[in-house]
Amino acid sequence: MMKFLNHILPVVILIPLFTVCNAQHQQEYRLKIESLKKALPVLKDSARVDYLNELSDLYLSLNSFPDPDTILGAKRQNTEAAIYFDSLAHEEAININYVHGVAEALSVKGEIQVFLDNLPAEEKFSKEAILWYNKTTNKKRLAKTYMNLGFAIYGGKSLYAEAMKNLDTALRMYRTEGDLGMIAQVYYISGYLDEDRGDYQKAFEDVRESLRLAKQNKDEWFMRIQLARIGSMFWDIGDDSTALGYFRQAFQNLKPERIKSLELTTLINYAELLSFYKHYDSAKYYYKFADTSNEGSLRFYLASTGRSYFSQRKYKNALADFLRALKYARQFNDHNQVMSDLIRIGDTYLAMENNNEALVYARQGLELAKKTGTKQLIMDGYKIIYSVYDSQRQPDSAYFYYKLYNRMKDSVINNRIKNKLAGYQSEQKIELLNNRTEIQQQNITLLNKEKEIQQVQLQKKSFLRNILVASIVLLLILAVVVFRNISLKRKYEAKRREYAENELYIQKLESNKTKAELQQQSRELEMQALRAQMNPHFIFNSLNSINRFILQNDRTKASEYLTKFSKLVRMILQNSQASLITLESELNALELYLNLESVRFDFHFDYKICIPKDLDIEALKVPPSILQPYVENAIWHGLMHKEEKGHLNIEISEGNDQLIIKIADDGIGRNQAAALSSKSATKHKSMGLKITADRIALLQASNEIKSTVIINDLVNARGSAAGTEVIIKLPVIYD
Repeated sequence: MMKFLNHILPVVILIPLFTVCNAQHQQEYRLKIESLKKALPVLKDSARVDYLNELSDLYLSLNSFPDPDTILGAKRQNTEAAIYFDSLAHEEAININYVHGVAEALSVKGEIQVFLDNLPAEEKFSKEAILWYNKTTNKKRLAKTYMNLGFAIYGGKSLYAEAMKNLDTALRMYRTEGDLGMIAQVYYISGYLDEDRGDYQKAFEDVRESLRLAKQNKDEWFMRIQLARIGSMFWDIGDDSTALGYFRQAFQNLKPERIKSLELTTLINYAELLSFYKHYDSAKYYYKFADTSNEGSLRFYLASTGRSYFSQRKYKNALADFLRALKYARQFNDHNQVMSDLIRIGDTYLAMENNNEALVYARQGLELAKKTGTKQLIMDGYKIIYSVYDSQRQPDSAYFYYKLYNRMKDSVINNRIKNKLAGYQSEQKIELLNNRTEIQQQNITLLNKEKEIQQVQLQKKSFLRNILVASIVLLLILAVVVFRNISLKRKYEAKRREYAENELYIQKLESNKTKAELQQQSRELEMQALRAQMNPHFIFNSLNSINRFILQNDRTKASEYLTKFSKLVRMILQNSQASLITLESELNALELYLNLESVRFDFHFDYKICIPKDLDIEALKVPPSILQPYVENAIWHGLMHKEEKGHLNIEISEGNDQLIIKIADDGIGRNQAAALSSKSATKHKSMGLKITADRIALLQASNEIKSTVIINDLVNARGSAAGTEVIIKLPVIYD
């Protein structure tokens, strides 16, 4: 199951690293601050305002250094100093009517609000600053003002188009200035916006460009942040292994004091991913470095630890953290976080079997999610509500919300597949670019060698000319030298051709490897699509069976059978989340289905499932719902048409690295069933058998062991039809 909800952490938590430099630059900033303070008493008018604005800007810049001191209280002191000098600058600029001074003071005032987690105020001051900048030719800091404005508009109001308009304006200005660090920052923020609205292809492009610029700018710290950012995006789209790889690159060789300096999102995302892999001790280790000194950060930290506790089934701890996170999210008017926390609280209450509270919080979260169009949260809200009604035995309400959930689930699955392809294409582009760069470097090396050869040849010609003029006596010696050099050149050319052929062969092998990986990725996606088709098919047939029974029996028994059916549906939904499930889970679902069908046909047939004692069904893995279509076919087309009581035997064994499943019935046989089907007024084509056959074919394509389905017609001693036997052979896959 993909951790899609992880990306809901809003853009508000991004504290922009506007000037990430090394310790030497940090010391230079501090020395400059002291120098400006000493000069202030003798300055007047506009010069004094400029110094005050520069002081406030420098104090803000100190907050951006990856230094542990910024976590241990210095950030608060720097911010307070920035507020003090900015207020002086703004007041004195107004008094002397210094337009640029007012504009710059308002711009810094807006940026200060980022550190105070007050996005509405940041938007207000940034807009005022732009109005003042329009009155002066001095546009210093205008680009940063547009960037802060775009950041505030989306973080506070989720207005994508307006936010991107301001970010694009900032990007054009920074490109004109040639500021690689700030261009990387704009792409960094744009990546959050594009991801939040579901455009993962554009989001990957933004973050990749930010990473490229960080490498070009030799900004090692910002490179780590981008690697962690890419890891978070891959986790959002369900590619957990790739996500873990990028996070490990980001945290590689980081000492504890440096870990403290990381952004809150980077730390809690990595910790939560480790929790997903059940590395709870490692997750706890990284959680302890998170800065929770202010309530603004605390709302995201608590939401993350709540999800970690939930994955450990520590529901009381999870609920406590979610409730506190909700309180702080409402305090900061963070709509995205509020609706996420509401859904998570509802899900936790559901796990604790407190249906009334689960319903209340789920409905509140669902209402907010519908307003913002957040499909994942809408789907989760529907799931909680229909689960509550199902447990309360309200089938009409449960079925109504289940249909809504199923419809939204299909949309979410399609988005996930599309986003996975976007992430995969992003990785492929990077690989191609790296290969292209290597080839270009090789070509440059070859060109340099050819130039060297040409220079050597020119020197040799000049030498020959001088020797011929100087003395005929040396002609023989010169001929020997020339012959020797020609021989060396031929050997060199032969070696170079051999080298080029080897390079072409290596490239061909790499191309074949890439092609095989693409084919494997395609098979996996196709297998997901087939599983998504099986669920509605199976549910439709089961509902049809239950409906017929309800029409024929009293309400009490109908309710009991509907309860069994809901349990079966829940098992199917749980099993469908994975490409492989345990054989035990598959047989449990199958036995529940057989029980329902047996009762519906008034026990017209009995069934038996034989499993060897030495077969470890808890470790064996099979595709979900792989046996049910064949069992259903045996009942509907073989046993239900038999006059006397029928028998259905299912035998499971292991041999020759294959899992062998035999499904045998003593029904009327395939020929008579086909004849009855041809006479029927409505002909039904079993899509379940077709889909299952396609799934087995895909499973065979991805495993070395051949998977087969064999159907045999059984006959008695008189040669008459005595039923049908289906033999399914699957590769043995252990957990």
